Amino acid sequence: MQQISTKTLNMNVQKDLNFTWSTQAILFCAIIIACIGLNVDSAPVVIGAMLISPLMAPIVGIGYGLGNSNPKLLSKAARLFLIQVTIGIIGATIYFFISPLNTASAQLLARTEPTLWDVLIAFFGGFAGVISSAKKDGGNVVPGVAIATALMPPLCTVGYGISHLNASFILGAGYLFLINAFFIALATAAGTIFFRVRSGERLNVSLRQQVLIVIISIIIVIPSSISAYTIVHNSFVDTQLSQFINEKLSNQYIAKQNVDGKNIQISVIGQRLSASQVEQLQHSLKQYHLGDYQLSLTQLTKGNYITPKEFQDYMKQSDTNDTIQTNTNSDDNASLTNVQNDIIKKYPKQISNIFVGQVQDKANHTISLIAIQLSDNGKGKAAEIEKTATKTADNNNVNAVVRMMTSSQQSD
Repeated sequence: MQQISTKTLNMNVQKDLNFTWSTQAILFCAIIIACIGLNVDSAPVVIGAMLISPLMAPIVGIGYGLGNSNPKLLSKAARLFLIQVTIGIIGATIYFFISPLNTASAQLLARTEPTLWDVLIAFFGGFAGVISSAKKDGGNVVPGVAIATALMPPLCTVGYGISHLNASFILGAGYLFLINAFFIALATAAGTIFFRVRSGERLNVSLRQQVLIVIISIIIVIPSSISAYTIVHNSFVDTQLSQFINEKLSNQYIAKQNVDGKNIQISVIGQRLSASQVEQLQHSLKQYHLGDYQLSLTQLTKGNYITPKEFQDYMKQSDTNDTIQTNTNSDDNASLTNVQNDIIKKYPKQISNIFVGQVQDKANHTISLIAIQLSDNGKGKAAEIEKTATKTADNNNVNAVVRMMTSSQQSD
């Protein structure tokens, strides 16, 4: 059984706190690699950058200095930490300033909204790291901690925010980096104190230091707790709303759904609902724990059916960035999606957008409507694209009505 000792912990922490140009060069390379991974939305590249980054060392040194009440070591680790953070931000800012890819990827956006879970990951990751450092053979724990706590991505995201003058990226990612760094250091300090008590050493951490650490921890945790509550609440509302739609509006095609504050906005295509039925839907929200929400139901049909023209008129009034959603119990959605994707692949430059939907005609037959919005490059190929779309639908066994739309038609 491997022995855990404060002597081993001290040796491992001290050896990583020496300022060398080679270490800082490795950090700069890791920052650039992480920036590339974030820029092209590649998780494996980001993970690789986190594995070679030496950024964990000064954070662990700060925590060890606090837990060991060693001002000299604490100062040394803090100076190295500030130097490395500066190198990281400068490197990331330079990269994103010259990078031709300006769009924020999902990897970047994910680092702008820290939550309480990030606090827990950082704390327990840091505690696992200090246990590993106290062993003669730490195994693969430290690399795992580096990946789990993700120090590099938020630092790179700060650089992205600076290069694009985006305050939300700077503040969000900066706060995430602060959470990770602080709670890794705090966990290291707690682990150091635990090992000292376990080995019979006398603690010299003053009550003032303990109170100060607790106060700082609470202040840092509060915003992330609020963010975590918001995420959990929104997820709950989305789940309940989906259940409400599937059970109460199963015979309707859901063209749009959105939650804005306490207002639930739903646009439907299908059998016309009476005023009393709409009122019943409003009352039934209580069954799904949505009683304090107001239902705003827009019916896109005047009778029990919708014509292709009415569907096209609706599309003209819609925001092209909106995503049309369908009930999950529709068996034809997959085939219709395949048709949509195939058409876009064949005419990527000629088509701006494709809107699809399944509705019922006068004879109560289900038909699929495909509204194709042409770009300026596609206006001369309208007939060809319409013919191809009809053929593609037939090949996928989809009974569809195809209608063409130009950009000018939609803006009318």
